[in-house]
Parts: sequence; structure tokens; C-alpha cells
Amino acid sequence: MQNKFQDLIESLADHLSQDLYVDKNGACVIVFDDVIKVQLELDQTSQNLIVFSSVCELPPGKFREKVLLDALKANDKFPYVAILSFFEPDSSLALHNFLDFRSLKVDVLASYLSTFVELCFLYKDAINSGQTSPVIRK
Repeated sequence: MQNKFQDLIESLADHLSQDLYVDKNGACVIVFDDVIKVQLELDQTSQNLIVFSSVCELPPGKFREKVLLDALKANDKFPYVAILSFFEPDSSLALHNFLDFRSLKVDVLASYLSTFVELCFLYKDAINSGQTSPVIRK
């Protein structure tokens, strides 16, 4: 499966016009607008592609609690794009998802990443401006 992952990353590099590679840990990090880093890697079964981004640091306190409470509420809303969570190693709000790797095509992944990254930017901008979550219009 690692070869299929490498092939997918090479196709994605062409699609995004970026230099992408799989590192020694079997992951690929994509940087969007020098701000949002998205990591792609296979899970242990090689059946799912993990899409992950640590969006922004959340210092301890009431604001963090409110952000995480709003994140829990957002996890229960449709349409579902990603799971919001607290990433303890860097005390940040993180977004992640699992995509079925066995049937994943580069155009579907590129489209998904566009939506995923847009959501990352919405949360980053909202939190940096003192809001606990973005206002998402339907």
C-alpha cells in the first residue's frame, strides 16, 4: 500500500503544483499559503488515509474551554468535514478525518483538501480574532 500512497502523493503534487514527498515516517506534509499545515498518512491498517492539521494554539483558561465546547457542538453538525479535537502535544485545536484509502482518487482528495483547508482557515481566523468558532453560512 505504501507504493499506492506514494503514487497518490505524486499525483496530488501535480494536481496542486507543489513539491510533495513522503517522509521517512511515511507521512506527507502540505503547507497551504504558508499558514496551514496538513499532514497525510496511512493508518496502521493502510485502509484509511488520515488527514490532520493542528490549527492554532489554545492557551489554558476559559477561552480554551469555550472553544473546545463549541468544537464538540460542531462535531455534531451536518455537513461533516472533519473532527475537531484538542491536540495535547502542542495545546492546539486540531482537525482530522479518515478517508477510505482503497478507493481514493486524486481529484476527490484534492477537492476534499480544499474544503478541509478552508475550514482550518475559518477556525484559525475566528480564534485569532477572539471568537470561539467561525460563523459558517449555509
